Amino acid sequence: MFRITKGIHVHFAHHVRGHRGACISLHGHTWKLEVTVASETLDAEGFVVDFAVIGREVLAPSHRLLDHALAIGEATWRETHAELAALGTRLVDSRHETMGSRGELQPHLEGTLGGARNELPGDIKIAVFPFAPTSETLARWLYEVAVEKLASERIAIVNARVYEALHPVETYAEYSLDRARL
Repeated sequence: MFRITKGIHVHFAHHVRGHRGACISLHGHTWKLEVTVASETLDAEGFVVDFAVIGREVLAPSHRLLDHALAIGEATWRETHAELAALGTRLVDSRHETMGSRGELQPHLEGTLGGARNELPGDIKIAVFPFAPTSETLARWLYEVAVEKLASERIAIVNARVYEALHPVETYAEYSLDRARL
C-alpha cells in the first residue's frame, strides 16, 4: 500500500458556539490542514496522485475559504450577520486613514466547498460552516471534501488531519473511517 500526505498552513480565527471555556471568545490559530491518500497501485506517472492535484482540488480551495477569516457555524451567522456587517464596515473603513480608500476585497472562495462558504459582511471575511468549527468537525469536513474531490476506484482517502496548534507542541484532530485505529 502506498500512502502520501500533503498539507498547508492557514491563519484563521474561530468561535465555538456554546463552549463552556475560553473558546467562546473569538480567537485565532495558525492551523495546518493535511490530507492522506492511499492506493495499492500507482498511476502511469508513478504516483498515488500528484501532490499538485491534492493542492489544487482540496487544499487551495480550503485556503481560499479560511485564510484570514473568522470561521463560525450557520446558527451563529444567522444571529450575528447584521452586527458583523456593521463591525466589518467600521474595520475596513479604517483603511481610509492609511490608504485613502476601502481597498480591495480579500481573496475568498466563490461558491461552496463541502457545504461551507464565504460571506463578506462589511467586506470582512467570514467562513460559514453548517456546524460549529472545532478541530474535530473541521477534520471531518476536510475528509469529506477530499473524498468528494479525490476518491476513486484506485484512490482511498486515509484521513484528514487538522492541527490547531503547532508550537510549542502539536495539537491536532483527525478523522478517518478506519475503526481499527481506535
